[in-house]
Amino acid sequence: MEFNNAEEIEATEALDAVPESIERAIVDGIDLNGAPLPKEMVTFYKEVMQKEADRICRVRVAMRKKIITVGAKHFDQETLNQRLLDAGWEGLKAAEIAYFFS
Repeated sequence: MEFNNAEEIEATEALDAVPESIERAIVDGIDLNGAPLPKEMVTFYKEVMQKEADRICRVRVAMRKKIITVGAKHFDQETLNQRLLDAGWEGLKAAEIAYFFS
């Protein structure tokens, strides 16, 4: 990406950082000047943000599956379960225990 001046760089960086006040306005459906935001705009924004959240979630799910598959070779059931919980994931499910530890 090529920029012609410092203003273009600052404007691009600003797009990546949405201030909390703007996020709040979007959630409320009201522009910062008090005018209502068109419902179609807000709906589309929420749809795109949900898709991004789902994408991120799928990465976490994939990470958990890989940790369990590989971790079951290196940790006993109790240790792996506790490490999952400590890391913020849910513990081992009955089906995972049956498959990897029976």
